[in-house]
Amino acid sequence: MTDIDAIYEKLNSIISKEEFLERLQQKVESMGGLCDEKMAAMMVANELGVSFVDRTPVKIRDITPESGNVGFVAKVITVFEAKEFTRNDGTIGRVGNLIVGDETGKIRLTLWDNMADYIKEEKLQPEQNLLVSGFVKQGYSGLEVHIGNNGVLTESEEEVELLGESQKIGEIKDGMGDLNLLGKVLEVSDIRTFQRKDGTEGRVGNLLLGDETGNIRVTLWDEKTEFLKETNYGETVELINGYSRENAFSQKVELQIGNLGMIRKSEKEIEYEETWTPIAEITNGMENVNVSGRVLDLSEIRTFEKRDGTPGRVGNLLLGDETGKIRVTLWDEKSDFLEEIDFDETVEVIHAYSRENNYNQQIELNLGSRGMMRKSKKSVEYKEQFTPISNIILGESYSVKGKVSDLGALREFEREDGTGSVVANLEIEDETGKIRITLWGEQAYAIEELDIDSEIQIIDAYAKYGLNEEIELSVGNRSRVIIL
Repeated sequence: MTDIDAIYEKLNSIISKEEFLERLQQKVESMGGLCDEKMAAMMVANELGVSFVDRTPVKIRDITPESGNVGFVAKVITVFEAKEFTRNDGTIGRVGNLIVGDETGKIRLTLWDNMADYIKEEKLQPEQNLLVSGFVKQGYSGLEVHIGNNGVLTESEEEVELLGESQKIGEIKDGMGDLNLLGKVLEVSDIRTFQRKDGTEGRVGNLLLGDETGNIRVTLWDEKTEFLKETNYGETVELINGYSRENAFSQKVELQIGNLGMIRKSEKEIEYEETWTPIAEITNGMENVNVSGRVLDLSEIRTFEKRDGTPGRVGNLLLGDETGKIRVTLWDEKSDFLEEIDFDETVEVIHAYSRENNYNQQIELNLGSRGMMRKSKKSVEYKEQFTPISNIILGESYSVKGKVSDLGALREFEREDGTGSVVANLEIEDETGKIRITLWGEQAYAIEELDIDSEIQIIDAYAKYGLNEEIELSVGNRSRVIIL
């Protein structure tokens, strides 16, 4: 016996088989191919006053493709926009969708015509508790409950708890679906626009969430990116029905929130502690690096033109901790932080990435749109590490100290671009040897304050070949000269 025959068996005293099948076919055609024969047969039965609703409410986890008409109580998770369509007979139909859930799971509701109007009239909102009665069918993305004009969809006074099982970030692997997650907001990205293949404009943005097991990046698309405008660092958010994918560029697992997912704020407290990396342990190519250090040097903010013609800004600071020091480059609006801090203050760099400087081959940190910098009350010890002159080799940056053993004159010169600058030379010595120092630009004026036997420190000078192919130290705008 087919499903259609089973439905008609309850109707054979009311309507002939021929008339039943005719009305069934009319129903299929009127729905514009958006419902199958079994669903149409159930609608015809309901119109004839024969209900297939199970009067005992079921739980969502117990709904199967064979459940037929079901009744249950659920909470609204997501409301999708209702749409109109043209039936085969030329009339206009309406259809809309909800995602609802209870403590056992989630399911999609498909609302037709008058029921879909509830969405247009904004009578259905997330967090509402609903009494639902409709017919189960298999949809493109799983089971669905279809509710037509003879179905039931009304607000319930019964409070429904959603499925409470949340994954921990450390448990998430590539290819997982139906993920629920609570996390603390660690980063909020800007919203970026892009053009799809069909010419329409899309939007995308990211959050970085953390819990006691780790952190993970979450990608939001299109209208869901509006959430980024209303959330801030340190808040707790709840993600419902997400799925995980490996980012092809970074090879890291990230979370995506599609049409069936939802993200919202939560009042729950999430334990998360940043992992701090000692400066000496930073290597090339690291992501999400967190460093706490003392400010040793600050640069001015410089402007430049990007490849797309838009203006950009960049600035640097030098940070030190008890293990070493590292230069941090701040891009665009992040560079404004340089105007808020001073020497010897402690700052925290959050979610930076490390790269090797092509000019001096030194590892540096970069702070882009996904990173953050803030002042800190932590006490960070730093002691400059001075290299004996005899240990200096080509192609590295060094800090040295010693007495001035020779002084040159301040000289002006013209660069290739026609601009002018100044340069000066001196020689210092320590107990291990002597080395020539070349000071460029503003650094060269230090020579006017020096005498033979003056004690000085040169911080972060670069070792290169100078006259007679001998190694010398070059002091530029990233170096410091301290006269003792």
